[in-house]
Amino acid sequence: AAAGAGTSAAAAPLAPGQPSNLGTDLRRGHPVSFRPLPGAGTRLPDPGGPARLDGSGQLQCTTCHDPHRQFGGDPSGNFLVETTRRSLLCLACHDPSAVAPAGASHANASKPFGPSEGNVGDAASVADAGCGACHVSHGGEPGDRLVRRQAGDDDDAPCLRCHASAVVDVPMGQEFSRPYAHAHLGRGVHDAGEGRPGSAHPLPETSSAAPRHATCVDCHEPHAATDRPDLGGTVGGALAGVWGISQSGQRVDQVRHEYEVCFKCHGDSANKPQATGRGSPLAPRRAVTDANLRRVFDPGAISYHPVVAPGRGADVPSLKAPLTTASLVTCSDCHASDRGPGAGGAGPRGPHGSIYPGLLERAYLTADLTVEGSAAYALCYKCHDRDVLLSDRSAFPLHRRHVVDSSTPCSACHASHGVSSQAGVRGQNEHLVDFDVGLVRPGPAGRAVYTSQGPRHGSCAVACHGATHSPAAY
Repeated sequence: AAAGAGTSAAAAPLAPGQPSNLGTDLRRGHPVSFRPLPGAGTRLPDPGGPARLDGSGQLQCTTCHDPHRQFGGDPSGNFLVETTRRSLLCLACHDPSAVAPAGASHANASKPFGPSEGNVGDAASVADAGCGACHVSHGGEPGDRLVRRQAGDDDDAPCLRCHASAVVDVPMGQEFSRPYAHAHLGRGVHDAGEGRPGSAHPLPETSSAAPRHATCVDCHEPHAATDRPDLGGTVGGALAGVWGISQSGQRVDQVRHEYEVCFKCHGDSANKPQATGRGSPLAPRRAVTDANLRRVFDPGAISYHPVVAPGRGADVPSLKAPLTTASLVTCSDCHASDRGPGAGGAGPRGPHGSIYPGLLERAYLTADLTVEGSAAYALCYKCHDRDVLLSDRSAFPLHRRHVVDSSTPCSACHASHGVSSQAGVRGQNEHLVDFDVGLVRPGPAGRAVYTSQGPRHGSCAVACHGATHSPAAY
């Protein structure tokens, strides 16, 4: 109510919307009146420390605030018992090993940031602001984990305020406006609890109607992420602390391999566009589509690119050193920014955005009658020596006749990821052979068939480009 006659303005109730007016919706502030349980990132305050639980061991407003000392522990004048700088007050109850582990980028970020990047006080850096750089103690949105937001924010805006600015060494604001990008679809699509046992938001998705989304925190754990690069095929620091799905389909609390992050959405999820008929019209069409990449890369699949396990083929003379038939590749070796370091640019690492379909790092054309060239199949030639592949030294000596002389795209005969046991037949889908039925027509047997007949031997029964193989052997 407004101040009445004879009542001083200073004594009037706080107006709605004022930062100090907590309102009556307690879901908007840090929870109180509960007994904290050690574990899962929390701990009990140190006995004798400034933050204290009440007589029954519950966290209350007075755990963080001393109503009699406005400047008791922090120069902000918010009646705090300890400063929030460098998260000191927060770390009384939040385990530093979980929310600010050694080497974590945010906990050690020394660059200054301004009001447009979320600095609401006079913190010298993100590290100085601590938890307050990204979180509020009061005034958050219900169920939003107290994330600091501004009007009109989507799910990624709190991250991009810094990561699309000069606060970071490699801004990535351009990435999400590329023609092909991991899509963020507005506000409230992501839920931080999704995928956890018993969550109302399962991940992998169980409904084909569930909206597809990829927000920053689906792939990155902002408290644990570091700038450590990938080491020997293990996950890099950018994926530290992220949970994922193992090759066997089990949840892992900390991914050990990059593909375990990808399998969260590109494995068993029921809402993948390829599985629901909403795939890209540019994508090759296979006789049987298995959009579950966890099965496609399974070591027991018919054939696969060596993401989970080394390939079974021992005869791949086109591989560029230092690659061998025992090598593994990662998803981001192919799916990455076209302006990132893998493509020779100075942009960010990882599959954030690209000018190429499929969010590919380099060009991989799939249209019929594509004129062969180092640019047309730049992605293939990243690992496979073009001169060897198009010569008699190749394990298949007729590549040149098909790709150069007849302008047949690689994708007409090969499935780039692989062929799962559900989509292929042993003896007919080795060497990633899986014909694009939009380009390759059935042969005399009524279907397009490749038959492996041992090392460097096989036959095709197909019809394409005016020629019928019935069958043709090599």
